Amino acid sequence: MMLSEEALLDSIFQAALKGCDVDIKARKEAIWYACIAMMGDVLRHVDPFTRERMLHGLVPQLRESVAHLDELLRPQSSPWPTTPPLLN
Repeated sequence: MMLSEEALLDSIFQAALKGCDVDIKARKEAIWYACIAMMGDVLRHVDPFTRERMLHGLVPQLRESVAHLDELLRPQSSPWPTTPPLLN
């Protein structure tokens, strides 16, 4: 059974998070090497033109991802007070 792209991404993220006990910083080198290996295999299976196009777009995509992740991980500000008001 082949997973949908969304299910595959979920499985990859869940495996990485589970494998590092949700502490990416503690295992960043291993995760980095795994990403390089998977990207290398993807690039190996495409034609040279597509490979170069993908490589050319890699840096901007990574920069955008970093900015997007910072936004997602930033605590949301809430219009509601964090502590309930005192009752008289």
